[in-house]
Amino acid sequence: MPKNTTAKPEVRLSIRANPSQKSVLARAASARHMNVSQFVLGASLREAEQIINSESTLAVSPEQYDWLVNLMDAPTSPKPALATAVRKPAVWDE
Repeated sequence: MPKNTTAKPEVRLSIRANPSQKSVLARAASARHMNVSQFVLGASLREAEQIINSESTLAVSPEQYDWLVNLMDAPTSPKPALATAVRKPAVWDE
């Protein structure tokens, strides 16, 4: 039977902790029936996902949302300088 070769290789991640910090991590990992590496990786990934989610979410009030929607839906007309620039030929076309 062929071996499963689709497993992705793992890379090492090292951190430094003083003995007191490592003891706390070891106690917490033991309480979850994990080794320290598994515990730290799991906790770090959960925190990273929360940070990414909070940084990529924009929360606005209903009033702010209505203002933004109205602004985006409102008809616009270009500023005169922009309208002039659009009509001019590009420098590479001259």
